[in-house]
Amino acid sequence: MLYIPKSLVAIIAIGLTLTCSSAHAADSYFTIRSADGSKTVEITAEAIEKAGSVTFKTTLPGTDGEELHEVRGPLMQSLLEQAGLEAEEYTAVALDNYEIDVPAEDFKTHGAIAAVEVDGKPLTVRDKGPAWIVYPRSDNPDLTDPIYESRSVWQLKELVAK
Repeated sequence: MLYIPKSLVAIIAIGLTLTCSSAHAADSYFTIRSADGSKTVEITAEAIEKAGSVTFKTTLPGTDGEELHEVRGPLMQSLLEQAGLEAEEYTAVALDNYEIDVPAEDFKTHGAIAAVEVDGKPLTVRDKGPAWIVYPRSDNPDLTDPIYESRSVWQLKELVAK
């Protein structure tokens, strides 16, 4: 009979768990769902490709101040239309469970995107990804107001239509 130490079994189990978790995390950036939970749409790479991408240079809240960064991702409004969930307001929820209500008007008029890339590099959880709500702050000085900074949710986990 083959003897396998418990410590080795534990290491293998942890490795498998991390591998499965990473694979799942790569499949979905975040979800958009109705408040009652009757409809949930996974935002995947395919959904992002279908929505199209926008690229612009802007400053990023919570980073190095006035340095411009090139961000790329689909318009939030395009993702909402694709998901078929329309509301007056959405609750943006981050991986750390930070929550903030965002008026639908923000997505319709300000050109906020779900950034999935900054400076040509895909976002990871370690660097505020895999998706980050980013406003084109450098194009519109009104968007540097602290209210928009609070709505610039990084590590976006879900958007709930209210």
